[in-house]
Amino acid sequence: MNLGKVTRIFIIGGGQSCADLVEIASSYNIEVMVLTSPRHAAENLDFGSGKSMNFEEVLVKSEVKYLISSEFEPTEITDFFGELQNTFFISLGAAWIFKESHLQGFFQNKLFNLHGTRLPHFRGGGGFSWQILTRNRFGFITLHLVDSGIDTGPIVLQREFLYPSNCRLPIEFEKHFGLERRSFFKELCNSILTSDFILTLNHQQEYFSTYWPRLNTKINSWIDWGNSPYELEAFICAFDDPYPGAQTYLNETKVFIKKVSINLQDGLFHPYQAGIIYRVSKNWICVSLNSGAIIIETVLDEKGNDLKGVIRPGDRFTTSPELLANSKIRTHYGPE
Repeated sequence: MNLGKVTRIFIIGGGQSCADLVEIASSYNIEVMVLTSPRHAAENLDFGSGKSMNFEEVLVKSEVKYLISSEFEPTEITDFFGELQNTFFISLGAAWIFKESHLQGFFQNKLFNLHGTRLPHFRGGGGFSWQILTRNRFGFITLHLVDSGIDTGPIVLQREFLYPSNCRLPIEFEKHFGLERRSFFKELCNSILTSDFILTLNHQQEYFSTYWPRLNTKINSWIDWGNSPYELEAFICAFDDPYPGAQTYLNETKVFIKKVSINLQDGLFHPYQAGIIYRVSKNWICVSLNSGAIIIETVLDEKGNDLKGVIRPGDRFTTSPELLANSKIRTHYGPE
């Protein structure tokens, strides 16, 4: 696919990836335009050292032309941005599912999407949490052409890397991925600046595909205390920082749990003992599980208060069957 001479990048989406590409493309003197949704525009982005801005504030500061819209309306977009010749269209977490008419008409079958896995594996969303649950340490940045399916279009660029062994939490995966993504964006901008931007289409092999839906901590993070120590550690880590934590009840109080590790030194326990706190230290608590135990360093209430000081040996964590059943409900995200 020869895209010819590209003079601007049109970004659809939001989040840190979009903020990074806006910054990097602007540093290469490439014109940038952004179409985003109300949900993305209001999202707070952390820039370290206590500095944060919502995405719209980032766009204002960057002095790029942008439009916030709840619907994908080609006429409204064209009226606002003008003609979009010689444009590279890229989706970075776009809030809309694009119709075939949009792909063929507005984008002229030249919309690309950035995906953070080894497609066709791990199609869908919730990437880092699913990687932690499946103990997958291979990292990928995949740029593919968008078609009428979900993450099914031909791959045009791909980078493979390995997440360091000390990555355990989503925020740690996210940080390392961010470094790889910035490097990828610089290579992309260098390619765009060539006189002819040529991409090779590599079609995905459908029989290798897997799909995992998006997740939401408030809905999907309820702890099943019947899981093994290895299963439970992975599950709680998957909803750790930057998310609120995995949920359960301590006696009658809803709590969020973070910073956990497996403990196999205190012996084996019966399944009926699962969830019982059998030892309390100043900085951690020990909880029995089926065939092992787990050490928990952070237990928070709904207001963010640390509860370790009020926990006593013999207290028990429990999650009702109804909450566990509801935690399997599929989460959907839209523009709002």
